[in-house]
Amino acid sequence: MNQAEQMLQDIVGMNTAGNHEADIAAYLEALFNQHNITNKLVKLSDRRIGVIAEIGNGNGPILAFDGHEDTVALGDMNKWQHNPLSGEKIDGKIFGRGITDMKSGLMAAAIAMVNLKKQESKLNGTFKFYATVGEESGEIGAKQMVELGLASHIDALLIGEPSGLPLVGLPKNHSSEALPGIVLQENLDELIVKNHTQEQHFLEIAHKGALSYQVTSEGRAAHSSMPELGINAVEALLVFISQQKKYFESLTSIANDFLGTTTPVITEISGGEQPNTVPGHATMTVFIRTIPEVSQELIIRNIETIINQLNDTLSATLRLDVTIKHAPVSSSPESRLSQIAKNVGEKILEQKLPFIGVSGGTDASQFIKVNPDMAVLVFGPGNVTAHQVNEFVYADMYHKFIKVYEEIVSQYLA
Repeated sequence: MNQAEQMLQDIVGMNTAGNHEADIAAYLEALFNQHNITNKLVKLSDRRIGVIAEIGNGNGPILAFDGHEDTVALGDMNKWQHNPLSGEKIDGKIFGRGITDMKSGLMAAAIAMVNLKKQESKLNGTFKFYATVGEESGEIGAKQMVELGLASHIDALLIGEPSGLPLVGLPKNHSSEALPGIVLQENLDELIVKNHTQEQHFLEIAHKGALSYQVTSEGRAAHSSMPELGINAVEALLVFISQQKKYFESLTSIANDFLGTTTPVITEISGGEQPNTVPGHATMTVFIRTIPEVSQELIIRNIETIINQLNDTLSATLRLDVTIKHAPVSSSPESRLSQIAKNVGEKILEQKLPFIGVSGGTDASQFIKVNPDMAVLVFGPGNVTAHQVNEFVYADMYHKFIKVYEEIVSQYLA
């Protein structure tokens, strides 16, 4: 293993599932200190610590990189053929939990920053590095960084989430339906023909937002032999579901060029206590992937209107509680960051890189709260189908992304 691979192996050996990012934060702090890179730790708890670092002469725009330190759980160890904390390299692949999502992207950017420090005086502006926490668990350390005023005035944001798909197995079909959750405007067949690597990468300039809410129905329990004494909370909830479905169907005619349409899903439902009683309480949870053209505030208002109308006619009482609001992100393929990344990426990765939008979210939903006009691009080593056993990154792609990040920053801050 060379030095870059050894550094990746080092952080793969740190189990950051749950609440254990402090070790990676200390590792990054030591690395940046060694190379005289200005940095500071952002402590959210004893074991949950993020890092912010920066280089540049400060006489120009701010280009930021974002990556999260945490990973998902290791999973069933019996199904792993390689120790998930080993960073073992076999046949050009480096294995480990979180190596795709997203320790390889995080380490590639950190190494790029170390390399760029040597020519710092030529960087007309600032390159800022954000290592966040809690992305996988939903605690979202990026949100706290934003609330602490640590992420303001960013002009462009590069996120190192994985952006590749295995070339082998890609469907020979140019339609978006061939790649679930991805809106692809180029012909997939042409991409495959021109790609001589093992992965096809994409330039993600848009992703859907996330809106989740719970609807609670309060009725009155009664024995099934005397149902007239009760108020059936489940039946009231079913009436709401029917009205909600009609509303969601009305949104299918509104689409974003890179994101498609709003995507709602009922994810949880419960009600009743036993077979022979009228249920007095019921709940349901809805998770919606949203687009900029249909604001989350509008959706909430319309759901509230449905609930208020039903509360005027039903005996049960319905209540809405919003639990998650992450904004959708939409950037331009013509932005300076987009165009630089496309030119640099296609040259170094040796493939055509199309712009796409996806359903899944990133930390960008937090950063745009204080930087609504910034350009956003998700582009990083690894396979978007992460979180599987025997997770790996191609070593050559990892090395190429170090060069990609160096060149993007150099050109953006030229």
